[in-house]
Amino acid sequence: MNLICQSVDFRNCPADTAGQLVFDIQRQRTFLHSCRDIPEISDALILNTCNRLEFYFYAARQFDISAFVDDFVSHNLWNQYKQTLYGLDAAGHLFNVASGLESQIVGENEIFSQLKSAYSFALRCDSVQTMFHRLLHSSFRVAKAVRTYTDINIGALSIAQASVELAADNCSIDKMKILVIGSGSNAELIVKHLIRKNVADITVAARNKDAGERLIEKTSAGKFVQLNELKSCLSNVDIVFTAAASGRPLITAETLDKKRVKPLIVIDLSVPPNAEPKVVEIDNIKLFNIDSLNEIISNNNRKRQTEIPKAKAIIDEHLQSFSRWLEDSKVAAR
Repeated sequence: MNLICQSVDFRNCPADTAGQLVFDIQRQRTFLHSCRDIPEISDALILNTCNRLEFYFYAARQFDISAFVDDFVSHNLWNQYKQTLYGLDAAGHLFNVASGLESQIVGENEIFSQLKSAYSFALRCDSVQTMFHRLLHSSFRVAKAVRTYTDINIGALSIAQASVELAADNCSIDKMKILVIGSGSNAELIVKHLIRKNVADITVAARNKDAGERLIEKTSAGKFVQLNELKSCLSNVDIVFTAAASGRPLITAETLDKKRVKPLIVIDLSVPPNAEPKVVEIDNIKLFNIDSLNEIISNNNRKRQTEIPKAKAIIDEHLQSFSRWLEDSKVAAR
């Protein structure tokens, strides 16, 4: 028997190509059920995200896994970009994936949740036996150890999260009245990160009423306003996040109170900018733009990169432990 991983991800092919290799739950279920019915395959698991498609097997050495997977995927891109790993190389790859070292954003947490979901799904499909119980739980322990004993996931690496962290560094954000301008993906992520910071008082201003109200439904004490009400909203809030597609600035010297006493933080995520630069000439206004956020992200990314050797040392230690268990299991099976 041998541990095998076949993989296509953004590292060995363009991200948009990896994104084409996405299978719905029903197709994954069909595949895992077919694995369960093949005597040469003991364990099987699929990890499929927008950036990767990976198959893990514990199978008889004489079984042609490549032909089996090729027949299922039936996609030229798969054959062009796939890589195959065996034994401890496959286990080490899984440990790296679980720890976020193989992600586009180094140290990101989402892949850990996705791997746990893939394991749960394989359990429901009855394609996991003793080997993968041990392998997957080992990968979870590795991921937790890496996140506990290194700073690999410290510091925001997305524009939306960086903007919220920046605001939190400048005030007690959970006590602030906050305005989010826009209703697209960045605005949605901002609202998501604000909620994680226990912010309750959130107003969303947008042209699209339906999309704006859907964002507000995610909050416990939010409200929606039309963009033409922007001027009156700006006089009552403490922080503004702008993430709207607009051909002209939405926050100008004219929309702000020239004699403002209450401090206002404006964080502009938009390109072109939603806030005109000269608003900083008004007393008690702080303006941060996309350049400020990109600088934060670059600094955080550099810090995470310096943690990779520590993470790899932890992974190596757990891989050695798994290797010992694997050898002991082979002895016990004789």
